[in-house]
Amino acid sequence: MKLCISLKTTLLATVFGLAGINMASADPVWDRIEAAGTIVCGAIPNDPVGSWEDRKTGQWEGYEIDLCRAMAADLSKEMGKEIKPEFRETSWKTVVLDLQSNKIDIWPGMSATPEREKALTMVGPMYGLAFCGVTGKSFESDGTWEALNKPEVRIATVTGTSIEAAFKKLAPKATQITLSEYSEVTLAVQSGRADLMGADALRCLNVHKNAANSFGDIVFPTPVQSMGSSAGVIKQADKLAAWLKPWSEKKQASGEIKGIFMKVLDNAGFDTSVIPPEVQF
Repeated sequence: MKLCISLKTTLLATVFGLAGINMASADPVWDRIEAAGTIVCGAIPNDPVGSWEDRKTGQWEGYEIDLCRAMAADLSKEMGKEIKPEFRETSWKTVVLDLQSNKIDIWPGMSATPEREKALTMVGPMYGLAFCGVTGKSFESDGTWEALNKPEVRIATVTGTSIEAAFKKLAPKATQITLSEYSEVTLAVQSGRADLMGADALRCLNVHKNAANSFGDIVFPTPVQSMGSSAGVIKQADKLAAWLKPWSEKKQASGEIKGIFMKVLDNAGFDTSVIPPEVQF
């Protein structure tokens, strides 16, 4: 009798234990993707390089878009069925709410700020953007952080950004000029008020492409330093988050992430020859 009761107790404990494991691994986003055969990714119109809608083809393009396509291809292998990428318009103002309301399943590239980490699970970094500078016409530098780290060097950045924090940390002795908008930063460099615009690789390339005659060079200070961008998913997406982390690490290590960026930049008409080999994405 005691053996029977003990056996029942063990079986019940096993059942409830397995139920607990299943509950812990439940993921409504993963289940929805698998059932629907689609992963819904955010797309921001006219986001330079990141995502835009091609007017000729009606297709979304950009590195954020290609990242989602790569995820869908590998999720297809993982789930044993075709998973198609679907793109739904969002914006920087609404992307967090769009994730929380299940309008989109994932946004694959944003800084993991404390505010976002409270609202979402941030997985990554999915890729890194190297810090760089666009110089004024009369400014020359040997391209090192040491050369920039002098009081006579004036670095302009946007107030309250991760870029501002990085340049203040990496060149603390430089004269830091912080302004409210990037338009003010570029004007400060053009007018000679600042020697260098502190930014990330994509913004440096974009600014220089659109107004090359107004600036000097693009500088990637060495040793190269980068800031990571993570993927945002809802808090309950435990299984998807657990799959995404090693996926992104593998893709970065293999160079596939850099390949996505270089292809998109080349197609968009950027001069990728100015990107040093040591700069990764």
